[in-house]
Amino acid sequence: MVKNRFFASRYLFIALTFTSVLILSSCVSRLRRPEITGVIVDYDKNPILNCKVGEVLTDKDGRFKLVEERYNAFFLTEMFAMEAPPLMVTEMIEKKGFEKDVISIHSSRGGGRKKGAKYKIDTIFLKKVNQTFDVSALLKSSDWKLGFNKNADTIYLVKNGFREWCKTDRCSPFYSEYQALTDNYYYGGKNLPEGMIRRIVDVEFDAEKSPLKIKMVCEYHSTFDGPNRPPDTTITKGSYRVLSNSKMILDAGNIKQLSGNYNISEVDLFQMKLTRER
Repeated sequence: MVKNRFFASRYLFIALTFTSVLILSSCVSRLRRPEITGVIVDYDKNPILNCKVGEVLTDKDGRFKLVEERYNAFFLTEMFAMEAPPLMVTEMIEKKGFEKDVISIHSSRGGGRKKGAKYKIDTIFLKKVNQTFDVSALLKSSDWKLGFNKNADTIYLVKNGFREWCKTDRCSPFYSEYQALTDNYYYGGKNLPEGMIRRIVDVEFDAEKSPLKIKMVCEYHSTFDGPNRPPDTTITKGSYRVLSNSKMILDAGNIKQLSGNYNISEVDLFQMKLTRER
């Protein structure tokens, strides 16, 4: 009887050990990087040959392809984690004569995507070192959105289509700063006047009947208890003048806090930053 118990215990021990080894050695495939494809061009939409993207070079058409990368994770570790791991991808973009850039992909549970994951980034515009712009022509090329801080000594201008143009880390911080000046509700900023949650400003340079047209819509906190203030809209006309491609004189009509002399402290294809002269 004792002998039978001994053998039973021994077989149980062996079975448990085998099962544990099997579980620990079992792996699940996780995503380190999806397949990434895209095209690199300059600001004149000319493809850039031999631009380094991650570990590959672009072809004559500016195209690149980064292959999917995966890794194996222990099943037991993943089981206790109870959810797919995050995905964090960073790939450098480098070409002599151009500013460096970065492709970033972040997803809180993206590491759980199945084999065959793809990320198509379409077109990336690479900026030349010391790239120059005709500011007047740039302003007239499209309508813009505007954000400004409480003292109106800093203005952020974002051209319509910015989100379709901006695919990389070089331009995305600018948009975050712009959002912080326009939306207290979603982006947690404290840059708007007390009680205001959102301020959207649309600007047309060289509008049909005026050198400058501005439409500003302000939204305010609303509660069930009230009293609530409805949104207000200001539409005004004004004028502007660009001096030596580096300064702007702005007459913002009825939005008087925006009128003044500004330095054009930053400019890119879809963005511009103005700082008031002191």
